[in-house]
Amino acid sequence: MNTGAFVEIDYVAKVKDGRYFDVTDEARAKELDLYEQGRTYGPVKVVVGARHVLEGLDEALASMELGEEREVVVSPEQGFGRRDPSLINTVPMREFRKQGITPRVGMSLEVGEQVAHVKSVSSGRVTLDFNHALAGRTLEYTVRIVSEITDPQKKIEALFDLYLGGFDESKYTVAIEGTEATITMEGLKKGVEDVVRSIVRKEIEKHIPEITAVSFGGEESPEEPPEGEAQEQAGDAPVDEA
Repeated sequence: MNTGAFVEIDYVAKVKDGRYFDVTDEARAKELDLYEQGRTYGPVKVVVGARHVLEGLDEALASMELGEEREVVVSPEQGFGRRDPSLINTVPMREFRKQGITPRVGMSLEVGEQVAHVKSVSSGRVTLDFNHALAGRTLEYTVRIVSEITDPQKKIEALFDLYLGGFDESKYTVAIEGTEATITMEGLKKGVEDVVRSIVRKEIEKHIPEITAVSFGGEESPEEPPEGEAQEQAGDAPVDEA
């Protein structure tokens, strides 16, 4: 597939030791005891080369054909990185007791804006590991390119899937006229809507070159002065003499 192509992929992912950790198909998820209530299953939309998936998997997609299925081995360097010993810290148990937390080995905790895994609990101290749970592991993917998305409107909807968790037709609409896209969004708070507009506009410019202009329904346009005032301003404008 060419870099920049929008595709839908299905995959099953496991650690090299055989432990499965992710899958896109619902039936397979239940079979592997990975099913998550509330998760939407089905092919995942990605832009080839945009690192919407792990680097090792992304590079494999670029060399695959539509409909092809392939076994892909992803090294730690192209996956979740090597384990960094400096990201393992020891914290006194009393710090957890102050917050009413009883740490247990394997528990995941939010510390600031980071996620840590409890590595050990002993002698009044808790060892936290801020490395990703799959850091340092070689991963194996069975991946298939299910389809390619070529319609500009469907590409925009795919970006909503990638960055907003889905395209809700009851809240969002996309209309394409020539090379211009008009997008309407409802039900978003003012501050959130401004952020979403910025993200969507930026990603369209980056990944959908056939769309050269993006506007949003309800977006305020610069106010034009009243006709009389406009004429007055024009009359005041300097005139170049020949």
